[in-house]
Amino acid sequence: MAAVRWRLSDVLEEHGITAYALAKAGGIDRMGTVYRIARRGHEPSRIDLPTLARIVTGLRQLTGQEIQISDILEYVFDPSEESGPVNLS
Repeated sequence: MAAVRWRLSDVLEEHGITAYALAKAGGIDRMGTVYRIARRGHEPSRIDLPTLARIVTGLRQLTGQEIQISDILEYVFDPSEESGPVNLS
């Protein structure tokens, strides 16, 4: 099954950033949200877009890099599900 998966825990590890520091830098009031997203294997399946934007903003501030959404989310395709081209005509 194809899925979108979080990479936030990897990014935080790579840069030595804590979930707490990210929540503070991103101006996220609900610290539990960042902790849940950063907890490998227990990430939420839904998040609102303003929170996602704050996470990216916080990561940019803390790393000094142009972090993109694609740095913290990844699309994983399962080729066994592919059934061939779809004919829409």
